Amino acid sequence: MSEPYTLLLRLEGPMQSWGYRSRFDYRDTALEPTRSGVIGLICAAMGIARGEPISRFDVIRMGVRVDEQGRPERDYHTALDVIKAGGSGSDTVVSYRDYLADASFTVGLQSEKDLLEEIATCLRDPAWFLFLGRKAFPLAVPPLRPDDCPMPGTLETHLFSGEVNKRIVLEKDDGERTQHDWPLCFRERRFKPRPIHTTYGGGMP
Repeated sequence: MSEPYTLLLRLEGPMQSWGYRSRFDYRDTALEPTRSGVIGLICAAMGIARGEPISRFDVIRMGVRVDEQGRPERDYHTALDVIKAGGSGSDTVVSYRDYLADASFTVGLQSEKDLLEEIATCLRDPAWFLFLGRKAFPLAVPPLRPDDCPMPGTLETHLFSGEVNKRIVLEKDDGERTQHDWPLCFRERRFKPRPIHTTYGGGMP
């Protein structure tokens, strides 16, 4: 088995939203970037459209370090003259959209060196606009610095670097909970659960 490599991304912005349970008039957000959101970001950088296969990214193991947890916020949106389900007239609908304000995350991607190098190249010169979960939420800083590249070692090696106590969420087969955000097809909005484990440690490298 080849030696694992890890690529670290910085996801920071005034607003972020990482939905994984959104339904109809409510758009939620997780407290950390979701796998579907990060893979979507990579697809945008690489110019991969919604209906194209994304199974090549299944070999990636993902982890997130919460450098600044930010503040959960909620927006209220009102839509007028929405046609009722039964077709009899229209109504006013209030929807709720959650997001994180002033949050900063380090996302680790562990995989084969060649795939991570391809991802890094595209993130530096993305094919399409990059955003943090919603198109209205741009990144405050580029996800990679010019000298950032895949490094030998696992997620644990790099996300736990430093001395500051930080929340770290790792994909692990024996994780204590699952989150339904592993994307199978973006066009059909098909996802499967992924096991994750939360621990504490590390700091900015």
